[in-house]
Amino acid sequence: MFEKRFVVLTLSLSITLLLLSLGWWWLVFGNVVENGYITTAQAATCLAAETDLCRLAQALCSNEHFFEIRWYAPETLWASAALLLVALAQTSFRPNTP
Repeated sequence: MFEKRFVVLTLSLSITLLLLSLGWWWLVFGNVVENGYITTAQAATCLAAETDLCRLAQALCSNEHFFEIRWYAPETLWASAALLLVALAQTSFRPNTP
């Protein structure tokens, strides 16, 4: 019973963190892409890594959105992926007892 709750909780947390990470990423890089400074493909690399291009794009981000966030941390995407792997591993290695 505890294992099932743990899997559901971990999976829910993973999906929530993934959606928050994607929203946060788009909030920062959406304006930069819409203004034509970088392409969507170039901005997509910033989801998982912090490169010089990502730092430049973050510097070009304006405060034209509600939250005034100008930076993104790719660690949130990695944390959500790690939680997803924990949930999947928990379901894969569970004993088949009734």
